[in-house]
Amino acid sequence: MSFPQWRIPLLVTLYVLSVTSLFLLPYSYLAIFLVIWSALLPYYLAWKICLAVSVVAALPLGLIHSFYWQDSYALLTAALFWTFNLFAMMMSNVAIKEKMAREKSDELNRQLMSAQQLIRQAGQQDERLRIARNIHDVLGHHLTALTINLQVASHKANASGLDEVKAHVDQCHSLAKLLLSDVREAVSDIRENAALDWQQAVRALFKDLPRPSLQLSIADNVKIEDVTTADTLLRCVQESLTNTIKHTQSAQLRVSLTKHKNSYWLKLQDEQVQTESPVKKGNGLTGMVERVEQTGGTMKFGFNNQGFLIDILLPEPI
Repeated sequence: MSFPQWRIPLLVTLYVLSVTSLFLLPYSYLAIFLVIWSALLPYYLAWKICLAVSVVAALPLGLIHSFYWQDSYALLTAALFWTFNLFAMMMSNVAIKEKMAREKSDELNRQLMSAQQLIRQAGQQDERLRIARNIHDVLGHHLTALTINLQVASHKANASGLDEVKAHVDQCHSLAKLLLSDVREAVSDIRENAALDWQQAVRALFKDLPRPSLQLSIADNVKIEDVTTADTLLRCVQESLTNTIKHTQSAQLRVSLTKHKNSYWLKLQDEQVQTESPVKKGNGLTGMVERVEQTGGTMKFGFNNQGFLIDILLPEPI
């Protein structure tokens, strides 16, 4: 979860206001503000720190009512309200864990849907290529043999003076050549249309996400036929999306895929605000670099005037 840098000053301010309210009236129920404040703690601090802070935060109630309002039961009241504080923190902590588990489940579901898209398309691609090879190897071979035999029959009919027979043979020969040409064209079309629908797999990653929204741009000349290449590019988008959700407040992630010579050029741009400290390469970025380098590609990342940019160049398989 990502929070503004002023979260700690805000917490301190709310606590000071809550304690100050205890000086206004001699009623212990004003400590309800401390209970509300305690419920906010787990959203900003680790659970162990929350427990330690809750004990210290409950002391002003007992001290103020003991010395300022002269309440003889002040310490008991403070102890009781501390249990309320603890209960509020526990409920908030449970809500946070449930939210994180739900987000993780949704993320895994989107990744599964995206992977299923590629697997299904890969299966369809293999089936199309198998059919294309069978048409080319079997039907194309027989048509070629038929064309040659008809050509031989035409020469024999011509040599024998059988003009009428030769005319029919020549007509069959022309039809066979035309059919062979159509078969070759059909095989070429099947192979050219065997490219994977990478865009569909990417959109599955962003389905039902409140943020960031996807701005996808794919050049017309981009066709990905290799499953490994499509998966590598998709996993890079997936990791960039995860980092954007966890570490930024960006409302948009721009994904651009173009073809540069014999390489795929993937650009991932979010709206992350640049920090003064250098970019730390965590597990996410490290995994992306390793994945890209395994396929012979290169990856660069850093801030520009629009936010955080990841630049990936992946060679097209030979």
